[in-house]
Amino acid sequence: MTRERLAYLSLGSNMGNKLYYIVSAIQRINITNGVRVSKISSFYETDPWGVRDQDSFYNIALEIKTTLLPFELLRNLQKIETELSRKREFRWGPRTIDIDIIFYDDLKIGIEELTVPHPRYRDRNFVLKPMCEIYPHNELLLKYMKRDSSKIKKIIPKILVSSCLLGENCNYKGGNNKNNLLIKLENSVSYIPVCPEVMGGLETPRIPAEIKNNKVITKENSDVTEEFNRGATLALGKALENNCTLALMKGKSPSCGLGEIYSGDFTGKLVEGDGITAKLLLKNKIDIIPV
Repeated sequence: MTRERLAYLSLGSNMGNKLYYIVSAIQRINITNGVRVSKISSFYETDPWGVRDQDSFYNIALEIKTTLLPFELLRNLQKIETELSRKREFRWGPRTIDIDIIFYDDLKIGIEELTVPHPRYRDRNFVLKPMCEIYPHNELLLKYMKRDSSKIKKIIPKILVSSCLLGENCNYKGGNNKNNLLIKLENSVSYIPVCPEVMGGLETPRIPAEIKNNKVITKENSDVTEEFNRGATLALGKALENNCTLALMKGKSPSCGLGEIYSGDFTGKLVEGDGITAKLLLKNKIDIIPV
């Protein structure tokens, strides 16, 4: 069996919905074969480095446990950057997402394609500050912070989230869909939990429902569209009240699903479409990551 090794990553974004890109990257890293996210730092907002005439960055650091070799890990991280529309137009320019390997165990690699430890981490507080929170040898990092005088501040982003993903027993079966990655992220963000179906007046547990012909119909053929719409409106109100720009929603759900939902015939078949709440959030420019 291949031994797991510790690696430390630095993530940054300064284009579009920065929070969306960073959380999307964290999720994709965590579901990469041979990789699991073990620690997540706080979020920081930082001045741009290198090229000053661009928007500020959001930055975060991750500890991962991986069975991938360094170059395998690099290839997978570059693939995630491409999936999230990363374009390398010029050095140190704006980007939707940047993922750097800072440390990989105690290995030292020094070639053009990959240098580990990262060659410039000592000069960058946007790497050092988040990394100090999760790196076991952070005394080695603290002494470098005085080199960089750029502004950096800790922030606590607010994220709308399906309550069942945090372990609340509110899904239609009366259970939950607890997601361990979201639990790890809980110390870095402020969650605004919602269950649109319960907020709309439906009980827990409840008869399963799916969308068919633009109506939400239960397996017993009752129309619960009104309840789903009411819950969606209340969930949107929570998002707007808290200035949320991102929602983490339970995938495939008739309320929270994004991109694909159950077909309406209760056979487990998936079709293209969005849930009632997801549609309303998107209409109000709140990005969604299905979980």
